[in-house]
Amino acid sequence: MAAGPLAGRLFWLTRPEGQNAPVQAALEAQGAQVLCVPLLRIEALPPTPQMRETIQQLDRYSLLFYVSANAVKIGLDRIFDWWPQYPEGITNFAVGSGTAAVLQARGLGVYYPSERMTSEALLELPQLQHVAGKRALIVRGVGGREVMARSLRERGCQVDYLELYRRMLPPHPPEHLASMLSDTFPDAVVLSSADAMDNLVTLFAPLGDQWRTLPLVVASERLRQHALLLGFAEVRCLENASDAAIIAGLCDSFGQEPSHV
Repeated sequence: MAAGPLAGRLFWLTRPEGQNAPVQAALEAQGAQVLCVPLLRIEALPPTPQMRETIQQLDRYSLLFYVSANAVKIGLDRIFDWWPQYPEGITNFAVGSGTAAVLQARGLGVYYPSERMTSEALLELPQLQHVAGKRALIVRGVGGREVMARSLRERGCQVDYLELYRRMLPPHPPEHLASMLSDTFPDAVVLSSADAMDNLVTLFAPLGDQWRTLPLVVASERLRQHALLLGFAEVRCLENASDAAIIAGLCDSFGQEPSHV
């Protein structure tokens, strides 16, 4: 059995496929067992005339908001298909440090909240307190929360959306899900979005009520409340959805006596 403060613990990581590796490696280095259970599949949308028109006129916006790392990755690929260089005069914003890091890796400056990784925290930044008369573009997937656009509009800002991808339910065979509940029941399921949580229920509910006993670790108080409304019995809350917060939160909560042998 692996040594370390998380030895004997078993965690499910639920980010989309290919996005769990850093957290998985860090937890395994602490002795934990990790099972990657993607609960979202990100599917880029084909370009549309409206999408192309928005990107071609990107320089009319002074504020760009990226709601996720997926929005940055897909968004920048589409933007640089039309713009050899990122348009000047745009101020970039990201909901959290992980999303900001993807922008920074492409050489772009960005403002983001340093603690709570939420739209509400982003809207508290001093750079967004006087936006009357400005134009903003929110880069995101299809659908989602409206709190950012609503608040910016209330402050006198004109807001448009650039929706570039959709969140899909990944395929998981029922027999595989059943074996997960019986053979690899976790100490914690780590969740960072309401869509992923809803998909968890969609996948496991046909197998009975055992899903309600899955212990959740979620990235915000808003998600904790969502989990309780859905009927989950055990929900812990992290500081935010960053890799560091996930690792620290799991170590703090489960780094004592192991529950699996």
